Amino acid sequence: MEEDPELRLITQRKLAQMKKMAATTTSTKPQKVEKTDRQVLQEMLVDRGDEVLEAAYSYYPTQTDHIVRELARLIREGKFNEKIPGGELYSLLRNLGLRFKLNTSMKVEEKGRLIDISEKFRLKKEEEKP
Repeated sequence: MEEDPELRLITQRKLAQMKKMAATTTSTKPQKVEKTDRQVLQEMLVDRGDEVLEAAYSYYPTQTDHIVRELARLIREGKFNEKIPGGELYSLLRNLGLRFKLNTSMKVEEKGRLIDISEKFRLKKEEEKP
């Protein structure tokens, strides 16, 4: 019994479509990517916590990495599930012996805009001069 050439062509097309569909479904499955310790900790940081962490890494990269690893372990185990403000992270790092500077500035509102406090004092002195 001879197979119809048209039927064979349709079967080959269907088979090719099924192969393509199988290839796209396996490649588009989202692979579970494990978050790094730093990413786990950064999700818990609020206020200026990310700035504190970056400053700590710039001054003490290896020591900060050990601390981040331990904090991430506690977060993953569910022993610590509160958000960490930047001030508390800074205090923790200082208590552990990591001393570093943060770029800080004080701003005041004047005429609907924020200006640096040093600028405010400079303008005030200029106004007082005769």
